Amino acid sequence: MSTAAFDDIRTRAEARLARNTKVKSMIIDRLGLDVEPSVVSDNQPLFGRGLEMDSLDTLEIVVMVNNEYDVLISDDDFEAFGSVNALVDFIEDREAAA
Repeated sequence: MSTAAFDDIRTRAEARLARNTKVKSMIIDRLGLDVEPSVVSDNQPLFGRGLEMDSLDTLEIVVMVNNEYDVLISDDDFEAFGSVNALVDFIEDREAAA
């Protein structure tokens, strides 16, 4: 692997890590959770035993994503709420399609 390819991979990985951290922080702030972003795994479920979000929390996250990233989440996009990674994947997919 060339140095340029390695640098590109590293840059994309760092950008993804930064976005995941930002999304976790935004969720925690928006929902008023008493937890540090560093203890929330990127693959931790947002519902159930994860961050224990409920339907009202979902609405807050939909508004947050729309305001921050100009990405709409519809009722059919429930998979976006599987985890932080799933939500960031959803955001990045929609941004790439725009």
